[in-house]
Amino acid sequence: MIDYHIHTDHSIDADGCLRDYCERALAIGLKEICFTNHCELDKERNDNLIRFNGEIIPIDNDSLLTLQNEISDLKEYYRRKGLDIKFGIEVGFFDGIDERLKEVTNGVSLDYLLAGIHCLDHICIDSSKECNHYFEQHSAEELLNRYFTTMEVLVRSRLFDAVAHFDVYKKYGLNFYGEKVRDFDREYVYHIFKLMAEYGTGLEINTAGLRRYNAFYPSVEFIQLAKEAGIEIITVGSDSHKVEDLGKGIKDAFEYARSYGFSAVYRFSKRCRFPLDIK
Repeated sequence: MIDYHIHTDHSIDADGCLRDYCERALAIGLKEICFTNHCELDKERNDNLIRFNGEIIPIDNDSLLTLQNEISDLKEYYRRKGLDIKFGIEVGFFDGIDERLKEVTNGVSLDYLLAGIHCLDHICIDSSKECNHYFEQHSAEELLNRYFTTMEVLVRSRLFDAVAHFDVYKKYGLNFYGEKVRDFDREYVYHIFKLMAEYGTGLEINTAGLRRYNAFYPSVEFIQLAKEAGIEIITVGSDSHKVEDLGKGIKDAFEYARSYGFSAVYRFSKRCRFPLDIK
């Protein structure tokens, strides 16, 4: 089993050090993990931060290189124990991120580059503290239109290995809008999935939704559409922000992928992908 979405205490909204996660991974039988701490780069927000030894500093090229070195220092020790460690980041995507992302990742040896949409109009819809500021100003239809047009820009950028939590807007949107937030444009989302299939951009099965509302991201209607559109690259991650959530739901995520006809989930090394047969 593998887990390709993990936040340590380097992310300002997460707890647990690198070693805590590695020891937990061994204890629950994971064979490979990828650390994907947050990399938020929107200069109009105040969350462009990373934590080292309790000190919070801005994210920049130097801080990512420091994080890389911390992870690298553990790789050989845990490899001998049967655990492969990969280094990734989860980028909070916004239109126009390209130059900033290039700047902060220059010379950084990433295994995996994951992207998710956390903010619209510089407001975090993935935060209980902020989401209503956006929701109160927009209808469910407007939210979905803006979210998926941004998603198309993300995919067309061809900067990323995979898309995280594809329908994360439901995290708080379901409570605010009710069932209206499920009424997405199937034809447009199918178009986005076709682009992902064409570009080889992966679709993450994220198990955090199981812990919030008993459904994966992406939920059934999306995973079916993704398969119809020809997506083959599937990744899996717990999106853990605390040690006890590491690996939660991963076994079920493998079965979820199998049940919709996917034959593999994908691992990454130096931004190259490798299938892990799940048939």
